[in-house]
Amino acid sequence: MFDAGPLPPEGMSDHLADGESGPAAGPGVLAMITDPAGRLAFANPHLLALAGWSWEEVSGRPWHEALVPSEHRDGVAEAFDTAVRSPSGAGCVEAPFLDAHGRIRTIAWSVTHALGESGDGETVTCVGVDVTRWTDERERIVAQTEYAASHDRLTGLPNSEAFTAGLAAALAAAEPAGECTGVLLIRLDRVRAMVETLGHEAGERLKAEMALRVRDCVDTMVDRGRARVAGRGATSDLPEAFLARWSDNQFAIFLPRLASPEEALELARGIAGAVAMPCTSCAAELHMGAVIGTAIAPEDGGDPAMLMRHAAMAQHRAQISGERVVRFQAALSDEAQDRLLVEQQLHGAIDRGEVSVVFQPQVDAATLRVVGLEALARWHHPVLGELPPSRFIPLAEEIGIIRDIGRFVLRSALRQAQEWRSEGLGQVSVAVNVSAYQLVDHSLVDDVVGCLRETGTDPQSLELEVTESAALADSASASVVLRELAGLGVTISLDDFGTGYSNLGKLHQLAISTIKIDRSFLLDPTFPVADPSALLRALIALGRSLGLRVIAEGVETEEQFDRLRPEGLDAYQGFLFSRPVAGREVRRLLLEGRPLRAPTAFLAG
Repeated sequence: MFDAGPLPPEGMSDHLADGESGPAAGPGVLAMITDPAGRLAFANPHLLALAGWSWEEVSGRPWHEALVPSEHRDGVAEAFDTAVRSPSGAGCVEAPFLDAHGRIRTIAWSVTHALGESGDGETVTCVGVDVTRWTDERERIVAQTEYAASHDRLTGLPNSEAFTAGLAAALAAAEPAGECTGVLLIRLDRVRAMVETLGHEAGERLKAEMALRVRDCVDTMVDRGRARVAGRGATSDLPEAFLARWSDNQFAIFLPRLASPEEALELARGIAGAVAMPCTSCAAELHMGAVIGTAIAPEDGGDPAMLMRHAAMAQHRAQISGERVVRFQAALSDEAQDRLLVEQQLHGAIDRGEVSVVFQPQVDAATLRVVGLEALARWHHPVLGELPPSRFIPLAEEIGIIRDIGRFVLRSALRQAQEWRSEGLGQVSVAVNVSAYQLVDHSLVDDVVGCLRETGTDPQSLELEVTESAALADSASASVVLRELAGLGVTISLDDFGTGYSNLGKLHQLAISTIKIDRSFLLDPTFPVADPSALLRALIALGRSLGLRVIAEGVETEEQFDRLRPEGLDAYQGFLFSRPVAGREVRRLLLEGRPLRAPTAFLAG
């Protein structure tokens, strides 16, 4: 078939024999000629030098047996055979190549099958280039792409897709053994407020710091578990806990092979404590928090979707209850269904005429006559009945329609107040509540200006009530908005005073003119201090020292009123004087002009 020597077909020797020159073979180009079975009839010096073989050692041998790592030989032979037998008789094959130093390189071969002039003497000509460096770079890029697709850029943690896949595998492994798997869903508090106050970069640093704290807690728990196993003289084969970034401000953890559900709750409590420690990644000392929902498989669900849904329900319960850690219970599922129904119906409730405004009078401390009215939203659903604000206001904030409700209450209250004034009932002020979400939205100023102009109301007749926690949690943004509103002539009142941060250094930055002392300070005899009235007097003294008007809210009994009288408050508000009433009832109260419900103690005085 072929001569024994390394001679290429006539006309090709000048190009292929010398790899350093010639138009067809640039520096480093490898060349070989074989028969259809792959037996070598020619190999150029570059190929022999790279492989570390002499021609005598490889002549007539199948090239892939001499030059390809053993574990790849069958695959390479099949790939070359496919190229040779293609309709065009040519193709490109990328194959591993064992060099003289035992390293595996990647060679890209161009393979051409040809027949002699007489129709016999089949030859396969292969010209190759070492693309190892290109292949390594390509593999590196592929690996980076795969890593980026499954990991979070900021924290380096696996993302939600990787978490779900890992959880599914863990649940499948745990089911035959009857083992428990715990899931924790961790939500960071106040992220949005901090980003809006400090900027995006600072917010990202805070999230990265929180990720490290959570990871440290998980590592500590795993190490402690291994130490317990080792202490019993056993080999530790505890699987790793899996931590991921679930969403922008949420992390997720699953814990395989729990000894008991308490292990998951213990870790959750540790994480909540770690997150609450002062943050160090920003110049200012900041405090964050976390709410954590837990669910345990198989008791709380057997698949990733159900477990994460139940963990989210538990997390939501923690958020609205003020707890830091809550484990899923079956009752939460019913609650979630009810919440979904309320959410669906809340959309469009204003347009359907289901939301109305009622007013609770504020009475002067000296005369007990009406000096102001707090406007409150009420939702009357034809099927669900009357829903209290606690049932729908937090939900409206969460789903982003609180501004619509706030604007509706503001406009309705100002229109009603303007009607009373046009009827000669006096210049009574109305107070409207502003949520934390509205307070950091500058559009609140535009809404107030528009409603004042639309109703022709004097700005001094409007009081906006903000809670202490909302005003001080993001005091930088709140200060700007509140000062602009105060500049219009609107009165600003701080609601629930004494229950929030009580940061005197920030209070003076806010354009506050009134404080409303929270009902929890109304001299309950069971209040756990030696002198309950001392707390109230301190809060009143603080308000006086700042030049503020002081109102006590939540006055419900004559006993409370009797205890409040000596403290020198400016006004009262509560069920003792009047429950929230409709506008027509307020008209009657203003027409009569008499004290609202004169308590016995007041008459006796």
